[in-house]
Amino acid sequence: MAEDKTRWAIDVMTAWNHDEGAEFLHQRIDAYTAEPDGCSGLITGLVNLSGLLLSGMEATTGKSGAEILQAIASTITRQAEPPETG
Repeated sequence: MAEDKTRWAIDVMTAWNHDEGAEFLHQRIDAYTAEPDGCSGLITGLVNLSGLLLSGMEATTGKSGAEILQAIASTITRQAEPPETG
């Protein structure tokens, strides 16, 4: 069952990466969330997919999962900060 939800997540992320834009992505999300327990199933799939990708990054970079997540969090924080005015 978890593998099915991970496949849902792969499909959604494939739509996110597709050139057809946000409408295609939203169609895929809507299709899965319309299923019984679709919201929780899609969340489970996205968490599973994130874990697989994090494991791949660990193997590729030699850094721990915690180090990778900290680097991502730092990048997001920097991007969210307003530019300094002089």
